[in-house]
Amino acid sequence: MNFEKIVKDCMKEKYAKEICNWNYDGEYSDYNLPSYEECKEKKYGITREDRKDNYIVYLIDGEVVFYSNMKEMDNNKLYIGVGLKPEYCGNGYGNYFLEDSIKEMKNRYPSRTLFLEVRSWNKRAIKSYERLGFKVTRVVTSKDRLGNDTEFTEMEM
Repeated sequence: MNFEKIVKDCMKEKYAKEICNWNYDGEYSDYNLPSYEECKEKKYGITREDRKDNYIVYLIDGEVVFYSNMKEMDNNKLYIGVGLKPEYCGNGYGNYFLEDSIKEMKNRYPSRTLFLEVRSWNKRAIKSYERLGFKVTRVVTSKDRLGNDTEFTEMEM
């Protein structure tokens, strides 16, 4: 990957549409999003104009390869979520983008604790987050976006 060609932007409709078309295989299909139209109807953050600046979108040659989002929580935490284009998963690229996103988040919200949650079966992601300095705080069962009971590992930095 040519990291010199990376462009960062906020979320835009064309990027959200591209991300909604990402297709993860196997157990990772839990991360597939519905169609852009359904995301918009359900008011997913990725489609909301008022949330566009909460996203950092990474592009190479105009193609979205990674995004991160952030949301301030009442308990002085900053919730973060990330997405890496499926064909880049498992190659260490996510660490590069997430590390850059973390720097930006800490600049924007210096006093906030970074918080994320990941499906507990996703050991690859958990190891990646730990390498970047996140610590497991607890494991909980809660509803995923489809309403299914899912075990999540919560982590903080």
